[in-house]
Amino acid sequence: MRIITGHLRGRSLPISHKRHGDIRVTSSRLKEAVFARLGPLDGTHWLDLCAGSGQIGLEAFSRGAQVVCAEPDQRRAASLKSLLGEWRIRDGFDLRARKAELVIKELTQQKQSFDYIYIDPPYHARRSKMPLCAALLEDVANSDILTAEGLVLVQHDRHQELPTSCPPLSRLHERVYGDSVLSVFARGGEHSHHDLMVDPPEATV
Repeated sequence: MRIITGHLRGRSLPISHKRHGDIRVTSSRLKEAVFARLGPLDGTHWLDLCAGSGQIGLEAFSRGAQVVCAEPDQRRAASLKSLLGEWRIRDGFDLRARKAELVIKELTQQKQSFDYIYIDPPYHARRSKMPLCAALLEDVANSDILTAEGLVLVQHDRHQELPTSCPPLSRLHERVYGDSVLSVFARGGEHSHHDLMVDPPEATV
């Protein structure tokens, strides 16, 4: 698996069961679609709430974003920390080896906010009988960590239904990529730059 864009383009991320356990990797097709639509990320702040191997956070960092990643699995967090050391990434990438909901609380207390928040937990994971992706979307909606015109991108199983709204967030768009769906949320859904993430209905595959 490689970084596809930016100043880290072409670097390979080592993925193995020894390092990461039974981890699901985001498809290149979905990743390319996301970052192609977002364009350069210089000067933006990106939060990856379910880092896993770090592929999404590193892709955002490679395109110029300041990144915070949450990863509660100690083995995966240690692997990502080691990789950051190998690549000499010190500034602009903050790895927190804690559960996403705890990191959201920390960031709220620290008064940090983000232009993009990516939510991609294990598809089977649940919290209080709710799919974890929906629970984390609710956590973000109830916090102040999303900027006024920010986007929340939720990657989830195509059989998991997310609400069309989670006040103050509304779903702008969703698109299917094989067994995965990318759902995009924003405050009110009326900001013009969000059109970058919208496809016509017939584009869904």
